[in-house]
Amino acid sequence: MTDPYPKSRQLARGERRYRRKVASPKQWQAIIAEKGAACRLDAEFGSEGAKTLFGRPVQIEYHHLVSRAKGGDDVADNIVPLCRNCHEAITRRKPMQCQALARSLTDAEYAYVIGKLGEGALERLFGV
Repeated sequence: MTDPYPKSRQLARGERRYRRKVASPKQWQAIIAEKGAACRLDAEFGSEGAKTLFGRPVQIEYHHLVSRAKGGDDVADNIVPLCRNCHEAITRRKPMQCQALARSLTDAEYAYVIGKLGEGALERLFGV
């Protein structure tokens, strides 16, 4: 009697799924060094890349343009530096900040977003 579902068939690889790139701590340091420590949107809204707020250093957070949930990778072209206030505004999809971020994208960042999500990605991400 033959096994209807042999072990060789059970272990055979099926269709490979996409696996996103996750940066190591060393790679994150390289991304941070490349992107800088100034908020991308502060200049747009008059802060001119302020380093302090009420005498305390402004904390920079690194925002994924294509979120990890949508398959975004931990690569420099997918990450932009934002201060905490701007990051919250982008996360809440506030129109002025989203439009400013979309205008500020470099060619490489724009290409990454379009490559991952296709045409019309900026409209879906930022409502632009």
